[in-house]
Amino acid sequence: MIDIHPPQKSDHTWKDFFLHIGTIAVGILIAIGLEQAVELIHEHHQRTDLRQGAITDARLYLRDVDENRDANTQQVEDLTARIQQVRETISLHHPLPPPAYRPAFPIETIRLENLAAAKSSGLIHLLSEEEINSAGDAEVAVINSEALKERAQEAATKRVAFEQRFQTAFPSGPFDFSHITPAQLDEYLGLLLEERVRRTETLAYLELMHRGGLAYIKGQRDLDKLRSAEEGGSAH
Repeated sequence: MIDIHPPQKSDHTWKDFFLHIGTIAVGILIAIGLEQAVELIHEHHQRTDLRQGAITDARLYLRDVDENRDANTQQVEDLTARIQQVRETISLHHPLPPPAYRPAFPIETIRLENLAAAKSSGLIHLLSEEEINSAGDAEVAVINSEALKERAQEAATKRVAFEQRFQTAFPSGPFDFSHITPAQLDEYLGLLLEERVRRTETLAYLELMHRGGLAYIKGQRDLDKLRSAEEGGSAH
């Protein structure tokens, strides 16, 4: 005869089931929380690196701007001295001496390398809106300064080409202006004045960039206040 045994009562209750499900859910939530915490810590480190990079950019920016200012200041001074010589030759009929410009300072292109890297990597969104806007304003300033520098260089090229008409040998031969005509003197004066105007415009813009860069290094990020500092107002 076959013995039939009644089914044994399960040791697991609905309470156990829901406790098990709850344990799994809590474990998943903890894992998600830990993952988010790690991501937040990683983003914090990235943001810190971006801000340190921005300060490095600002210091290099200010150094390059100041080097450009020094170079343009010297060029404006030399052009002013040469303009005076040409004017004396026109009005007093003095012999025109050869040009005596001082050796040009080496000029670095103004760079924002860390900002460019942040944009290309897509990490710039980690910065605040103020930080992004102020960085963008610095980029525009660099573009504008390069355009002004190019215009000044074009004027310099025309002036140098004129002077070489009176150079006995290129590139280091002496200059002989003894046969320069009144019309040529007027033309020469115009070229010198044009270049000085262009370099003075460049210098004025570099002064603006210097003030803005200095305010940024001191901690200012508000775009309106940075622009006020650039114009000579308070950065605070």
